[in-house]
Amino acid sequence: MPINYVVTRKVDKSQGVIKERYYASTRAMQKKPVDNTRLAEQLAERSSLQNGDAMSVLVQLSGIIADHLRDGRTVSINGLGNFYPTISSEGTEKPEECTADKVWVARICFKAAPAFLKKVRNTKFFSFQLQEGRKNSAKAKSEE
Repeated sequence: MPINYVVTRKVDKSQGVIKERYYASTRAMQKKPVDNTRLAEQLAERSSLQNGDAMSVLVQLSGIIADHLRDGRTVSINGLGNFYPTISSEGTEKPEECTADKVWVARICFKAAPAFLKKVRNTKFFSFQLQEGRKNSAKAKSEE
């Protein structure tokens, strides 16, 4: 199946000149997320795991990854990629004032493995706007 997208207008103010630019965006066209149940079914179909075993692995995986990230470790899953935490802190005037109580995990990042990224990039795309425009043009012509 293709990845659905819409074209959105953005104003480009870089280089001191205001220009309108158009970009593809998936924000408005996201399909329903795939949940653990579906992932477990697919894992069971493709492996020697039973459906319940696959579901158990998926449920436990997030907690295990979180434990390693809390220990300051990067989690590398072969064929998938790396999960790692990024931190931030309050700004301080002196280095010694930047204490542990002023530091937090800002986000969890994911860097895809090259082979995984290649699989995802090998996809097709579908523009709803272009298809709707063609339908409306054909409809207008048939009404003339």
